[in-house]
Amino acid sequence: MKICIIGPGILTIPPTGWGAVEILIDDYRKNLEKLGHEVFIVNTKIPQHIVGITNALNPDFVHIQYDDFAYIIPHIECKNVAITSHYGYVEQPDRWESHYRKIFWDFVNSNAKLFCLSPGIAEIYRKANVPEDRIFVTPNGVRTDLFRYTENPKYPERSIYLAKIDYRKRQHIYQNIPDLYFAGGCHDNRFDTSNPRYLGHWSKSVLYDSLTNYANLVLLSDGEAHPLVCMEALSAGLGLVISEYASANLDTSLPFIDVVSESKIHDLDYVRGVLENNRKVSVKMRKEIREYAMNFDWERVVKEKYVKSVEKILEGNNEQ
Repeated sequence: MKICIIGPGILTIPPTGWGAVEILIDDYRKNLEKLGHEVFIVNTKIPQHIVGITNALNPDFVHIQYDDFAYIIPHIECKNVAITSHYGYVEQPDRWESHYRKIFWDFVNSNAKLFCLSPGIAEIYRKANVPEDRIFVTPNGVRTDLFRYTENPKYPERSIYLAKIDYRKRQHIYQNIPDLYFAGGCHDNRFDTSNPRYLGHWSKSVLYDSLTNYANLVLLSDGEAHPLVCMEALSAGLGLVISEYASANLDTSLPFIDVVSESKIHDLDYVRGVLENNRKVSVKMRKEIREYAMNFDWERVVKEKYVKSVEKILEGNNEQ
């Protein structure tokens, strides 16, 4: 297949540093090419260039990986077009900004297939009366090969909150919990960066090498689609303590995954207790955690989820 992936046009692909969407687009390309597919990436902010380059490529399949480009769908000549939303609040319509509300209906009213990062997002489209044949659940994957893994973490008594520090991630609520460390660039003035447990911004090389040193990962944000950091943590052997909104595609019945309900999200004593118990369980189950992470390996996700969805779309249109 000849596949064209449209990026945001903001950062390079792959990015030189952080850039979640850009990283996943590059991972899609690498794994699709491993399977013998021809992949082209269009990564510019100029809509006329996006449309012109994409149409000139004459691809079999086009995948738009940026919400704000939904309006260009009618101008793409390929009849096999999909788009993915990476908006953290897709599953919470009451929190949508007016800008996103318009984008959502551009998704719904288009003729594109909707590639959803989680079953919960798929359900939102169903409630908007999107036909079932337009909805596909295609979760993100993780480069399990990039993360150092050890069965004996350097800091078995520590938890790590690894994410950009901002309002959605809610780190400021938990900054006084002992044994909880924070890594990520700070974009929230409520967070005290002089905290001795604030580790600053981690480079990718530090992330790949250092994450396995901790017992578990914390992500208690108030909105997520399918957070890559959870799969990264699993790859490094860490257990998870997450909010309801960060639990997409995870088997929350597993003993090393604890979900903190919204009713308890501000109960610091409770959260601290969950962190401690999860650390004790997770440190003893590092091997099982790493094995579970392989379910999200990019190669497996692309082969078993993504390519099968694309082939189904092409077969359906060829029969028409």
